[in-house]
Amino acid sequence: MRFLILIAAANMALWAAEYRTPAGIRPAARRPGAESVLPGGRMIAPLGRQFMTGPGAYGIAISPDGKIAVSANGGRGNFSLSFLDMTSEPWQVRQVNAQRKEDKGDDDDKDWRSVFMGLAFVEDRRLFVSEGGSGQVRLVSAPGGRTLEVLQLNQGSWKDSYSGDLAYDSDKRLLYVVDQANFRVAIFDTRSRKLVSSVRVGRLPFKIALSADKRRVFVTNLGMFEYKAVPGADPKDAPRTGLPFPAFGFPSPEAENGAKRATAAGEVDVPGLGDPNAPESNSLCVVDVADAAAPKVERFVRTGEPFGPGSLGGSSPSGIAMTGTTIYVSNGNQDSITVIDSQSWRVTGQILLRIPGLEAFRGVLPVGLTLDVPNGRLLVAEAGINAIGVVDLGTGKVTAHMPSAWFPTAVQVDRGQMYVASAKGLGTGPNATKTGPLERSFQGEMRTGAISVYPSPLNRVLPIYTERVMNLNGFLASREQPRPMPMEIRHVVIIVKENRTFDEVFGDIEDDSTGSLRSAPELARFGRRGWVIPEPGALKSRLDKKFYNITPNHHALASKYAFSDNFYADSEVSVDGHHWLVGSYPNTWVESTLAGATKEFRFPTNAPGRLSNPGSNSSVHPEDQLEAGALWHHLERNGITFRNFGEGFELAGNVEDPDEKPTGARFLTNMPMPDPLYRNTSRNYPGYNTNIPDQFRAEQFIREIDELYVKTGKDLPRLIFIHLPNDHMAKPRPEDGYPFSPSYVADNDYALGRIMEYLSGTKWWRSMSVFITEDDAQGGVDHVDSHRTVFLVAGPFARRNYASRTNASFPALLKMTFRLLGIPPLNLYDATAADLSDCFTSVPDFSAFDPIRPEPDIFVPENAKDPADPKPAPKMDDPEVLREQHRRQKP
Repeated sequence: MRFLILIAAANMALWAAEYRTPAGIRPAARRPGAESVLPGGRMIAPLGRQFMTGPGAYGIAISPDGKIAVSANGGRGNFSLSFLDMTSEPWQVRQVNAQRKEDKGDDDDKDWRSVFMGLAFVEDRRLFVSEGGSGQVRLVSAPGGRTLEVLQLNQGSWKDSYSGDLAYDSDKRLLYVVDQANFRVAIFDTRSRKLVSSVRVGRLPFKIALSADKRRVFVTNLGMFEYKAVPGADPKDAPRTGLPFPAFGFPSPEAENGAKRATAAGEVDVPGLGDPNAPESNSLCVVDVADAAAPKVERFVRTGEPFGPGSLGGSSPSGIAMTGTTIYVSNGNQDSITVIDSQSWRVTGQILLRIPGLEAFRGVLPVGLTLDVPNGRLLVAEAGINAIGVVDLGTGKVTAHMPSAWFPTAVQVDRGQMYVASAKGLGTGPNATKTGPLERSFQGEMRTGAISVYPSPLNRVLPIYTERVMNLNGFLASREQPRPMPMEIRHVVIIVKENRTFDEVFGDIEDDSTGSLRSAPELARFGRRGWVIPEPGALKSRLDKKFYNITPNHHALASKYAFSDNFYADSEVSVDGHHWLVGSYPNTWVESTLAGATKEFRFPTNAPGRLSNPGSNSSVHPEDQLEAGALWHHLERNGITFRNFGEGFELAGNVEDPDEKPTGARFLTNMPMPDPLYRNTSRNYPGYNTNIPDQFRAEQFIREIDELYVKTGKDLPRLIFIHLPNDHMAKPRPEDGYPFSPSYVADNDYALGRIMEYLSGTKWWRSMSVFITEDDAQGGVDHVDSHRTVFLVAGPFARRNYASRTNASFPALLKMTFRLLGIPPLNLYDATAADLSDCFTSVPDFSAFDPIRPEPDIFVPENAKDPADPKPAPKMDDPEVLREQHRRQKP
């Protein structure tokens, strides 16, 4: 009830104040030593000295003598340790990279191929490092990174382990290892290198800490459910034994208790998920380790607000810190810190991390915690607002925020110095000049993290730092008011495509009706003078000329309506992209899963955590569900009808094989969808599978709208969401109508044109606005920033041939959507996003859109095979495929 009251209050105050990101029209810019402009318009100005690390710095440790700091970098496809050597000036960073074996899974072997979060020094120049998917922990030298020994979690009946956070008892020389996959803590005797014992601790254990007397360990569990296989499901026979659609929506009676569902092999009893508030869910586990050979769970202490009316997601307990009498646990989904008495195990309070004036909204995203005892402070890495929060230990009140680099995950204090690890550093910047790609243009190879080092600040400067954080995030009310939105607009359509940058599609548009644009014609490989580079060995006689208009409909839409030359994806890959686009900003689990190389789903397995691992699948799972829910929850509670086509059911364990019509997927587990989405999603429109033509998607969308609304006379839902993914591209399939990789982009372009033709011919067109964008920008290059992407605003009230210059991103799209629908913001990001109202006009043009057929050398729609029996789809965002695309940027 409290949550609903807050939402109602936010609704009443919707137009009382205007917040927006501070960048204005400035483009994204990576500026070491100065304020950097992030994609979307927020800014960062981290304190102290900045040392670049590998991407995805999710752990930090300081050597006992204080001379070495090290970060564990779980950046996808680029695992490493970054050693900051402080033995003498100038301080230097030594990068130690794990081996790269793309597309090999994370099978158990002795090769060092990954790093995940866990670090523990055993002495000044030796430390243990967790490897994640190999199920190993490696002892390495510091700062050289030379392997000294390897500990193996996969012993006896324990298989498919995933090694995570570490705690080390230097007196007994015991190492405590979190195994996320097996929901356990493993205890090793480091002298004998023997696995002493294991103890189950809860769902998806994340952080671990050792008590001062070393008789207990404390483990945070950020999982909600222990997922199960569909009875009889066999990945080798998925078309027959898998479900054609997720079993149920969550929450629902069926999700809790189970349900009968049909597979091609017959009816099955899909097991329920049980109680979302079970003790093992979203809790702190207290383990007695006085006898390391016989550890036992003493109790579970649930943290934060339980799932229910007060929170539509779990608390996602992420970080842990403790004094002699008190334990602090950060709750990533709820912007709070639970305070626990370490004697009675009773929750004694909650420290709320709120932004003044924006208290109703979440997005601070607390992760790592540490104590600054000399200054009486609890420090919290506030990943969502790029800051370090300061809590007064005496009062339990938040007193300040200090600026950090992008997405801080961990903070340590040693000898009066603060060390902050940030997963995204200062951003990536451009991956091309105006004439061609940089040598290392693949975004996955450009990402970096950072270690920031500075003295623990005096109290008198903290108000200055706090004001700076508020300004950098746009958390101070703007004096400007937004332009009014056309009141006639009642229907919004969002169309999401895959992986393209602005320059590779619209780089050839050098001006609009108001002036010149940030363009680069020589990068527009999918533009009006795009090019095709045949695959090695492919027939070249099909090509009659050098340049082709690959995206005529995209360009016609840009000419007829509005677009942006300063719009960005907040995401790095599809996984976080499809979270951002539905208002579910990536939480600790999502971001750390990305850092863990999109943790591999395994089936069959006895390791329950492996069934939670999404791989590259991109939809919102129960562990990802935030306090206010996602777009779908927001629409439903505000009485906004919606219909979804293709979004939200690419879940952990879905299989894309032949004979899986019509969606191109089968589901092997009881992983649910968000219930409002489950109830309002087409069962006949395909999700991601590049073997299914976008022409089929367009036809299915048109058919369903006709049958459900046009022929019945029912009103069109207020919001329509469409996933149109084939511009992701795949290898050529000439026999199926795709002679070249860009043929997929041409397929996507014409399908988009057909959908726009249909929408503009309906009676709802006069009250409609259509937003078109990509889920990320990792597939191409851009001379402004590697995150810059396509964004179009179409409809009668869109300005004609107009490009917005405002620095904006996905939350700005949602902000505009919510304003048009007359509902309040969902979270901190859209509440404070850039204003894109300049894309609209009060003078409508109701003319229809006429689609343009693709050039026949590239794609003939009639030749695209009907997906009666779709083939196995390429894995979404396969790094090696994307690298190959980047190698083929120039004609």
